[in-house]
Amino acid sequence: MTVRTRSLSTVVLAATCAVLAACGSQIPPSKFYAAQGFLGGATQSAANNGTGGGTNNNTNGGGTVIGPTGTATGTATAGPGGTLATGAAGGPTTSAAGGGGTGGGGTTTGAGAGAAAGDTLGSCAGFTNGTGITSSAITLANVADVSGPVPGLFAGAQQAMKAYVAYFNSTVPNGICGRKLALNLLDSQTSSTGDQQAATTACGSSFAMVGSMGAFDDGGAQTVGQCGIPDLRSAATEQARINVPNVFGAMSLNAAYIPTEPAKYYESAFPGTTDHAAMLWLAAGAAQLNGTNEMKGFTQAGMHFVYSAGIDVTAFNYATYVAGMQQAGVKWVEFVGAIQYAVRLAQAMQQQNFHPIFVLDPEFYDPSFVQSGGSAVNGVHIWVNQVPFEEVGSNPEMQKYELWLQRTNPGAKPNYFGLFSWAAGALFVKEALALGGQLTRANLIAKLKAVDNFTGNGLFGPQHVGAKETGSCYGFIKLNGTTWVREAPASGQFTCGTVVKVS
Repeated sequence: MTVRTRSLSTVVLAATCAVLAACGSQIPPSKFYAAQGFLGGATQSAANNGTGGGTNNNTNGGGTVIGPTGTATGTATAGPGGTLATGAAGGPTTSAAGGGGTGGGGTTTGAGAGAAAGDTLGSCAGFTNGTGITSSAITLANVADVSGPVPGLFAGAQQAMKAYVAYFNSTVPNGICGRKLALNLLDSQTSSTGDQQAATTACGSSFAMVGSMGAFDDGGAQTVGQCGIPDLRSAATEQARINVPNVFGAMSLNAAYIPTEPAKYYESAFPGTTDHAAMLWLAAGAAQLNGTNEMKGFTQAGMHFVYSAGIDVTAFNYATYVAGMQQAGVKWVEFVGAIQYAVRLAQAMQQQNFHPIFVLDPEFYDPSFVQSGGSAVNGVHIWVNQVPFEEVGSNPEMQKYELWLQRTNPGAKPNYFGLFSWAAGALFVKEALALGGQLTRANLIAKLKAVDNFTGNGLFGPQHVGAKETGSCYGFIKLNGTTWVREAPASGQFTCGTVVKVS
């Protein structure tokens, strides 16, 4: 079954449990994937899609904004390279379609004049200030691993939130009931202690946490649970954080649920190979659980594993593992771990002239994997849960993300978790606008619990945000030399199946 990413389907895109690794100075093996993501070209587009302004337009619309419950009226002015579209009049519950700049043409009354077409705008009556909210601003906290053993590990999450806040403040003149967004950037220091300290700061100074990403997010789990702050993350990595009632992820990752579609796709695409499969993982941290869970899920999907092994993080000679797979007649291999270890395995297979179907999780959709692996990783297969960055030219939301990323963080590379952080920002705004004067922490949490089939405006397949369950849809790519190419399905689409609960 194939669905387009922009449709609100009842099937959702799968998020895997593969992770970044580490030993010594690295992150614990297999905690999460795609920390740096794959760089796509930043495409500036002057197209106006009626969502509050074209991506290359002037951000100053004409007209006047009057107070938190006032009206934004006027004709937008196109910037260099921009195009003007005629905006429709918006009522108190639905925003105007927006012209070439903020405010759009026409009039919108409600929580956020000039917001995206189709967004529900609640009345601002009764709006009260509180923790993180003044009469002029709503402060959001973004907590990410910026320092620590891998400096800048999740800097992309903070860069994306800076970009989204700048985009929103520039394109929605009335903000959220007259309030702009402010951003409090906090460093979780790649440690549980750092995450707990950042969570404490966020609880006392910010209205919500949005787009956060950390390797040790269990550290702040109890803190955010006790203070009741809405915590809408890029993704939650530790089960302790996932289990907190007020914690959600734009990517609804849950390690207990394994998608079956990757197994079924490879069974169909490479007949006979998955009857002789191998699963290898780093024998440390979450990698072992993730590797064994995937093997269980894929077995239920019809694969047959004839070899499995955990690789010690201190091992450098992978020849023994390769020889074991050769002796077992392995034809299909998946590895769960991190880039440097996957490269080591690929090189060992190349040296021993062993060429099975080699499959990896989305972590490896990364420039450093291609650069460090060389010819040994040519032909590797990856299952992904986002629209590939190579398809930015046909994805307006990705164009917007990349454009504003460059405006606010010149030279920054768009990456996987940044993509989901941007989407988390968009989801926060959507729900806050709908609440209007009823925006409180408790009411926002209640709204997030009801969110399902979230696509980030077409950036990825639908996610079970409120239910906190891994989805079931994928795209499949292959490394051709130094270029990633899509194997299936067609551009902008995912193939969907089911998930199985294995733990």
